[in-house]
Amino acid sequence: MLNYNFFDYKDFIPDEDKQNVMWSTEHIVFIILAVLAIILLCYFLRNIKGKSVDKYLKILAIIMPVLEIIKITWETYWDIKLGHGFNITGLLPLYTCSMFIYVLPFAGWGKGKVKECALAFLTTLSVFAGLTNFFIPPIFNTYPFFSYASFMSLNYHFLMVFTGVFLVSTRYYVPNFKSILKGFIPLLIFSVIVIPFDYIMFYNGHYWIDYMLYIHGFGAPLLPSIADKLGSLNLRGLYTLLVMGGYLLIDSIFVSIYQLIFKVFKIKQINKSKGESDE
Repeated sequence: MLNYNFFDYKDFIPDEDKQNVMWSTEHIVFIILAVLAIILLCYFLRNIKGKSVDKYLKILAIIMPVLEIIKITWETYWDIKLGHGFNITGLLPLYTCSMFIYVLPFAGWGKGKVKECALAFLTTLSVFAGLTNFFIPPIFNTYPFFSYASFMSLNYHFLMVFTGVFLVSTRYYVPNFKSILKGFIPLLIFSVIVIPFDYIMFYNGHYWIDYMLYIHGFGAPLLPSIADKLGSLNLRGLYTLLVMGGYLLIDSIFVSIYQLIFKVFKIKQINKSKGESDE
């Protein structure tokens, strides 16, 4: 029996219901079911035609911003009503995961190199960002598992991971080593917006601002200690560059994994997004 309603705002949920959610039975069951669902769905949909994948990307590009706006509006309403003010440290869509929303339209309607960059990002860094939120969902710091906010967050990150793996399993887009830079370009462009914002907020006393982990690395292993050390030496800019390098490394690892899988299982790489095959 829940001591709160599913759609309750965090202030109305008893503290005991928000404790020990991370790695609870419910969380572990979600991880197992989510991974199994992605594997099974991608297996049974692996021969879907390229045109159907096009439609999926376009529909998702319309639905995801709507769901995000609804979630932000819902939480902001209560934040302001209860005197907390706008949650600038958590609700602005400036996280690495937020890029999923911005990149989808380019994947669905884009052409040429622009579309390739979007697809390269969705199949590499986007999958990584989604997976990290399977295992360490920040939403569990403020909401219990059975809540609207947690449901929206888990659903969002599930779609991030599924979409990237789905694109590869259908051979709509198979990242090769040229895709490493292509997948990094959207992140680089987004960083040009996020990094100045992070630093302006940081130097104006908003110490908890950490969009894309570029200031503190909160929630990630090792990064907070590196950020503190370099920050004490007035080298926080170097820390930010190291994080960007980390994203590039992760991009490279994902491409290498995909290439290894396709070579080991001798699967033909056809990239249906280019119209090479629609069998």
